[in-house]
Amino acid sequence: MRAIGILLMGVIVAGIVSCSMLARSSGDGEPFPETYENDLFSINFPEGWICDSSNWGGLDAPVNEVDIFDPDGNVVCFHIVKTFMPIKWKNVDEAKEMAKFGSVIRGAELIYEIDSVEVGGYPASILYFANFVSNDTIIQKMFVTYLQDSHILVYFNENFYYRDLVKAQDMGDSIIGTIKLKKVVNPIENDSIYNEAWKELERPYPIDEDDKPAGMMNI
Repeated sequence: MRAIGILLMGVIVAGIVSCSMLARSSGDGEPFPETYENDLFSINFPEGWICDSSNWGGLDAPVNEVDIFDPDGNVVCFHIVKTFMPIKWKNVDEAKEMAKFGSVIRGAELIYEIDSVEVGGYPASILYFANFVSNDTIIQKMFVTYLQDSHILVYFNENFYYRDLVKAQDMGDSIIGTIKLKKVVNPIENDSIYNEAWKELERPYPIDEDDKPAGMMNI
């Protein structure tokens, strides 16, 4: 495993003191006047930013992803993923372990984690991953959020370069603090709907490289 180093760890620890306060800052959309809302959540973001929700298929669909970013290349961008299978975890800690396993398998290095936070009123854990790309270190700050009443698991990811770590978290956490999650019935828990969604998931999805946002969006 590649070592991150004491300096990186120290900066991360210094930048996460306010994470447990995220739920208290929810609901205030300023200075983020733009709003994206779907059938599961809403989030506010700065004017002029782009929200790409073309991969949000709905609660009965196998693929649900949203990207939010500044086209002028601001310090942080968001990649939001609702997972497919409605597993009945005991708590967010079990869901967190699955997220850790999946990210490490994809080559990321887990460098820090924080428990007992909330996103939109639901329990969450924060996982910090480092991704090494050429001579850059990209940090993925993943808010693993579990909706116990509907057995829905959502990853709210802040992605940023290590060099922007303090500024990126300041803005990113403020935007995460605007998230409102809805109490919903998860249609995928219906066997027939789940099976139809699974058949759709097995279909190949062509990827148009020209449609992908530049930079870190798919981390």
